[in-house]
Amino acid sequence: MGALRLRHYNNCPRCPVIGADNIPGEEFFELHSLRFNLQIARELCRPSMLHRVDHTALRDWLGHVRLTESHIDHLPEGLGPGLMATLPNLGRPLIDGNHRAARALRDGSEFIVYLLPEDTTLELLRRSMGRLTADHYWDRMRRGTSSIN
Repeated sequence: MGALRLRHYNNCPRCPVIGADNIPGEEFFELHSLRFNLQIARELCRPSMLHRVDHTALRDWLGHVRLTESHIDHLPEGLGPGLMATLPNLGRPLIDGNHRAARALRDGSEFIVYLLPEDTTLELLRRSMGRLTADHYWDRMRRGTSSIN
């Protein structure tokens, strides 16, 4: 029996795999040694956390991430707000919605995120990576004495 051949929609590596739409799976965003479970992050969001992101901040952030340019045009409308975490002494990384942010920047439209405050970000990391690991990196960020690599 031959190997199963999977294809992505639009032949884009960032689009879903054809036929895999209903297969549940965990999605993570990794930033250096930190690992954010996006399903857990969405569970922690509250309407009071909605925040419009300034285009200058978007431009600065997007200068540090890898994007698949063609994927920007493949995004369906109505995906909802992005997710932004708050890390002590390191700023606010966009942990979900980078391609949506790039489209908003390109089109000159506003970009809305759920901005997770520090305490919620720490809870997210603890639930995503485990308490000991998350607390270790959180302490290093708080002290600002070393990187999170």
